[in-house]
Amino acid sequence: MTLRQLYQKIISALFFYCLSHSLLWAQAYPNRAVQIVVPVAAGGGTDLLARTLGQKVGEQLGQSLAVDNRLGAGGNIGVEYVIKSKPDGYTLLVSSATIATNVAVYRKLPYDLVKDLQAITLIVQTGVVLVVHPSVKANNLAEFVDLLKSRPSEINYGSAGMGSPQHLESEFFNQLVSLKSNHIPYKGQSQAMNDLVSGQISYMFSPIQNALPQIQTGRIRALAVASSKRNPALPQVPTLNELGYKGVELTNWFAVYAPAGTPPAVIKKLNSAFVKVGHSDEMKAKFEKLGFDSFFTSSEEATDFMRSELVRWARVAAYAGIKAE
Repeated sequence: MTLRQLYQKIISALFFYCLSHSLLWAQAYPNRAVQIVVPVAAGGGTDLLARTLGQKVGEQLGQSLAVDNRLGAGGNIGVEYVIKSKPDGYTLLVSSATIATNVAVYRKLPYDLVKDLQAITLIVQTGVVLVVHPSVKANNLAEFVDLLKSRPSEINYGSAGMGSPQHLESEFFNQLVSLKSNHIPYKGQSQAMNDLVSGQISYMFSPIQNALPQIQTGRIRALAVASSKRNPALPQVPTLNELGYKGVELTNWFAVYAPAGTPPAVIKKLNSAFVKVGHSDEMKAKFEKLGFDSFFTSSEEATDFMRSELVRWARVAAYAGIKAE
């Protein structure tokens, strides 16, 4: 036997050993509680999703999934905690699209999102709607664009904060129609919505479930939804695609992650559990009631989607000069 043949045998033996070890690990996983880190406060949409899913996924896996809210730095503290955790499948992250927009707007992050996290699955998404205060003299999108163009840099819009998804979505729209308006950042979506309702700001891009109650009571007016098709809750509101802005689709999405280096067999087992629960009639009904569309993808599809979002928002942030500290 030549030295090369011996080397090839050793490599093959090591490969099959690692493969069998990984499979055995996956079969035994999980044998204790799994921690789900949510990088925002309890009570919000991300937290509600994590708790709703965690209970059922835990039943599927035969172990409890405990939610741990770790706040701060626009969600970065919770993300960093997960990235630095042992990659064994016992520490997971549930995050909104903020995880992608943060990469675009923060000057320096203590991690590389693509290298340090492994996407397990995209779970749900919610559409985004352009809403205005009733005092805004525009009954449709064309009139609204004309109004903005007639008063450049005079009209104010709000968002959940500097570099938030709502901020970037608004700047994406500004770039789309070649106009400028004033950004008023708030400490959260609810504060921005309150000021829109009171007329302190003129417009904003909002997740549909946040804006819907105010639209239904006439406190604000919806001009367009930024999804590929009309939303069932707002069937009378046209899409940006219908109004001539082809290929524009903005959503607030949520995904589950594990630290990079988590064994592939464990990732596969987690993905299977989340997807099975997410596709159940019971869970679909719950998501629909909460205003979410079920997603639930493969790990590979989730990774590809996240990469495309990183590219999109990096371009928007760079063009608009958006930077968060």
